[in-house]
Amino acid sequence: MSTAISTIEAYIAAADPAHQALLRDLQVLIRSYAPAGTSETINYGMPTFRYQGNLIHFALFKKHLGLYPGTEAIVQFAEELKAYKTSKGAIQLPLDKPLPASIIKLLIDFNAEKLKDKTDPNWHKKYERWMPCVELMNKLIVKTKLPLKQEFKWGTDIYTFQGKNVIGWGGFKDFFSLWFYNGVFLTDPLQVLISASEGKTKALRQWRFTDVKDMDERKILDYINESIQTILDGKEIKIEKAAAKKVEGLLKSYLAAHADLQEAFDKLTPGKQREYIEYIEEAKQEKTKQTRLEKIHPLIMQGKGLHDKYKTK
Repeated sequence: MSTAISTIEAYIAAADPAHQALLRDLQVLIRSYAPAGTSETINYGMPTFRYQGNLIHFALFKKHLGLYPGTEAIVQFAEELKAYKTSKGAIQLPLDKPLPASIIKLLIDFNAEKLKDKTDPNWHKKYERWMPCVELMNKLIVKTKLPLKQEFKWGTDIYTFQGKNVIGWGGFKDFFSLWFYNGVFLTDPLQVLISASEGKTKALRQWRFTDVKDMDERKILDYINESIQTILDGKEIKIEKAAAKKVEGLLKSYLAAHADLQEAFDKLTPGKQREYIEYIEEAKQEKTKQTRLEKIHPLIMQGKGLHDKYKTK
């Protein structure tokens, strides 16, 4: 499927014509069972129904129709699903059989009940305290000694010069942060720059604030202009190509138990494979690892990397 697809209708139109009717039937079926207020979108490259969270996904494959209601729903209705091939978070429906309407209703009702009291995070409400900081930066950024290009990367605005990242910013729970992507080369006369992940972050440095009153326009501009100069001077850290990372532990066992997933994983680039391996390894608890496996299963089947949705096209 094309990464430009953004609606379920477009997804179905781009699918194999032989199975478009089946996909439309499934869309209508889910609509009829989903609670009021459910929205339809594309998430992880798949048709997705959202009701205060992900209600259910589906995706067409060469030999089956994948249904993704989540691990809890599959465990809850294991008896009803005995006739179908299932994994931690997926159900494989045959392409030549009628849709199991009664089972789909059970899955949707179960998830709707689980999600009914959940509220989606409201970024603006949670981070409205930082809006004056954002406004200050929006006014300040046009005053740099050389013009910067505004680009959208990793889910936010980043300002670049000659194709190189210069600065970005964002509000968090306890602070508002400016990200200087070549910060390691700055002289930092005010001694304000920090490395958020010591030992991991190479060039990026942060300048954090807890109040817009502490943000001095002239001083911030000096740091941005020096960042631009580091690019003009050709300063950059050369990233060494990492060696291939070995699949171990729970991920190895999970892949071994799902031949189709193993095949899709093997087709990923080494970089994408590394993203998934590290994502699972970073989880401390077994329950968290299982939850993450459920999340990445559909992404791997779509041939996507863990962070693809944040990357520019």
